[in-house]
Parts: sequence; structure tokens; C-alpha cells
Amino acid sequence: MDLSAWLRSLGLQQYEQAFRDNAIDPDILPRLTGEDLKELGVTLVGHRRKLLDAISALRDAETQAPETGGPGPIPAASPIDAVGERRQVTVLFADLAGYTAWGQQLDAEEVHALLELFFDRADRAIQEHGGHIDKHIGDCVMGVFGAPIAHDNDAERAARAALTIQTAIPELSARIGRPIGVHIGIAGGQVVASRTGSAGHSEYTVTGDTVNLASRLTAEAKAGEILTSDDTRRVLAERFDCADAGTLSIKGFAEPVRAWQLRGLRQTTREQRPFVGRRGELRLLQTALATCRETGRGQAVYVRGEAGIGKTRLIEEVERAA
Repeated sequence: MDLSAWLRSLGLQQYEQAFRDNAIDPDILPRLTGEDLKELGVTLVGHRRKLLDAISALRDAETQAPETGGPGPIPAASPIDAVGERRQVTVLFADLAGYTAWGQQLDAEEVHALLELFFDRADRAIQEHGGHIDKHIGDCVMGVFGAPIAHDNDAERAARAALTIQTAIPELSARIGRPIGVHIGIAGGQVVASRTGSAGHSEYTVTGDTVNLASRLTAEAKAGEILTSDDTRRVLAERFDCADAGTLSIKGFAEPVRAWQLRGLRQTTREQRPFVGRRGELRLLQTALATCRETGRGQAVYVRGEAGIGKTRLIEEVERAA
């Protein structure tokens, strides 16, 4: 697939350089989310909608079998696909509470409708915060933040997605006329990311202790509760309210695991750490802000860079001055 030609066919060739600079290739393209497009500099809602619709069509095309003839040759896996690569990610599991009991109380169509509603809200929350839907298992969804696309605040994105899922539950309860709940587990750490499966069918997924821990925390969480690992809580502590949930004896882990209950965003955050460096970039943004104030007209600024270099912190500094 020629990515440049694809963008030109949509009349959006102005984003070709941004896609190239951020290593967006035909394999990554179908997994891009609205949040990713914003980071790529697609600030106009109409352009994002056009791209998301075209990306959705690409995903549909990937899952459809050819109408005529037998299957084509299966391309050989690349070294990364075959062996996998280590990635730092945050994994989220969201699981409906009481699903087994519903199977006995509701008919199959009602259960299916409930799952459709839940997955619609949960998947949307994960994708809107820049996560990747890894898989659905029964009544559970697994989301990954940091692979295949990494951001410098993946743990925060996962936490925000979890809170968004929780806030959607009362609406779902009202829609089906029954009280329902969801329990969520979040853990961060290294995983192996690869395409896993057989020669005829494989999917991009992540494996490792981090995935197992997030799954176990989900099982330990009560309905309406979000549990996170200790390492992830340290990353979230400045912006999120977390309560100590004690240590848990979790199957598969030799030592007890300390867990924290994620309650929500902090009403007030601690004093920001000093802003060091990036003075040139900050002056450019401050100049743009001053121009907006003087003219009464908005401006769009595209901030681009590798994950972890401080893009979010730079924007926060400008927000404080706005």
C-alpha cells in the first residue's frame, strides 16, 4: 500500500510529512485513533473524521476474506513479528461483574445486547485515549497503552480510560433496566509485543507478567472498583487520587502484590516541578498565545517529538500562562 497515494486520494496530502516523520506505515495505519491523529497534527475535526472513516474501511478490508479464488500466499513474518520486541506499556482489563448470573437470568439475545453496549463504550474509551484493543475475552476487554504506538503518558491515558468506562456504567444500567457493574485492573511494565498465532491467522498482541498482573488485579477488584499496581500508582500519584488497597496474594506471583484503588482525578495537584530547558520552544508558544490575545483569533501549533522528551510538560507550562 502506498501511504502517500492513500492520503492524496482523500485530499489530505498535507499530512504526508507528519505521517512519515512519525513512522506511520501501512501496518500501523489501521490502528490509529482520533487521539493519535491529533498528535500527528490533524487539528480539524472534519479531516480527522475523514481519516477515521477511511481507517475503519481499511480495518474492515483486513478482516474480509477474498470473494473468489483461494487464499493468497502468506507473507513471511518479519524478524520483529516472529521474535517480538520488548515494549514498556500499561495494560487495562475491564470485566463485567455478575456476567455468569445474567446468563441464567436473561435470554441469549438480551445478553448479546448487553455485551454489545458494554464493548461499544469500553472500546471507545480505550481508543479515544490512545489505547489499542488487544482482545475481547467473554465479557472482558483488554486494552494496551504503549504498543503498537507509544505516548509519553500511557499510564495516565489508561487511568483516564478506566474512569471513562466507569462513568458509562450507570447509562448502561438504565438502558437495560438492571443494575450492572464493572471491575477494572491496570498494571504497567515490560511486555513482549508481536504477532501471535498460526501461519493462517495471527494478531498483534502483548504477553508477559504485566498482562497477568493486570488480569489478576481485575479479578480482585470489586464491582465499581479500579485497582492498579504499585508501580503504576507512582506514575499516577500527582494527578490521580489513589487509596491503598493493601497487599494481595496473587496467583502466579511469588511475593504479595501491593494494590491501589484508583478513585479519580485530584481536585488540586501538587505544585508543578520546575520547568527546565525548552526555552526557545516555550517562547514560540508564548508568542502565539500573545497574538491570540491581541487579535482575538485562535491559532493551531503542532508540537512534535519522540515519546518522553517533555511535550506534555511543555504544553502544561503554556496552559498555566493561558
